[in-house]
Amino acid sequence: MRDVARAAGVSPALVSIVFREAAGASPRTREKVFATARSLGYVRDERARGLRSLQRDSIGITFRLDQPFQAAVVAGVYDAVNLAAHPIVTSPTSETRDEEEALSDLIANRCGAVIVLSSRLPADRLARIADDLPVVSIARTVDAPRVDWVASDERGGIRLAVDHLVELGHRDIVYLSDTGSAGGPERLEGFHDAVLAAGIRDSARAVGAGRTEDAGSAATLRLLDAGRLPTAIVGFNDRCALGVIDTLIRRGVRVPDEVSVVGFDDSEVAARSMIRMTSVRQDPIALARAAAERVMLRVGPGGGDLPAAGIVKPTSLTVRSTTAPPRVR
Repeated sequence: MRDVARAAGVSPALVSIVFREAAGASPRTREKVFATARSLGYVRDERARGLRSLQRDSIGITFRLDQPFQAAVVAGVYDAVNLAAHPIVTSPTSETRDEEEALSDLIANRCGAVIVLSSRLPADRLARIADDLPVVSIARTVDAPRVDWVASDERGGIRLAVDHLVELGHRDIVYLSDTGSAGGPERLEGFHDAVLAAGIRDSARAVGAGRTEDAGSAATLRLLDAGRLPTAIVGFNDRCALGVIDTLIRRGVRVPDEVSVVGFDDSEVAARSMIRMTSVRQDPIALARAAAERVMLRVGPGGGDLPAAGIVKPTSLTVRSTTAPPRVR
């Protein structure tokens, strides 16, 4: 900071005012200081700045590194939050870094609120965290005091997929489920409701799979090896469905001529030109904005006294080239 002050010809105190975006510096001076900082390659240590000020104004986010849909939601939060007033601190999870560790880092960084994406933590654990700071869950409903949540209509989304396939003429439909993931139980219930309403309960079925390409591939191989390949498969998410498509093609099964495939999320994976997957669309921007608005209320005056709120956002179906009427067998 002293180097910036020296090069800009101002005092270190004035540089501090500019960097903290506090009152006391003219627009011209602010631009001069920022331009000097950029020319020197200066990068502010936001973490140290936050610890020094002891202001719990930052917003922490936990999310999975390997899930394209979650990455889109995080980008939406960045767009929806006033970053000058509420810097964002990300703490991703992975196969080797669990959610507890990610949240512990955010709490250690004195975040003023946390947003958890597709959390797998028990509701009572999230409630205990909410005793100390606001918690907003995205993509998972949470029945816990003081924990707000924003989620898509998971049940309705699966019904859209099933109804689309039934309208095409499919009756032998398999849903690859993952009840251990956020939204998993709701999607499975939605599938059962949809096939019952369509009158195809005896020919449609759900089988356990997972949320990755490997999980979709393994489930497809089991169907192939058992000689019970359906005319349509709905993946738990786009990555799972991508594993289905890849395995079918490698086994010489044409998509959608022989088997139609539907994903869930309508992430960038589904939209790729070489895939063009039919997929249930969750709106990451709508989810992000709703969560950001709730966080802003929580960290504002009187926010701690607000009752927990749940918000459901609608889903839609994006039809592309992986679904078609079933071939007569």
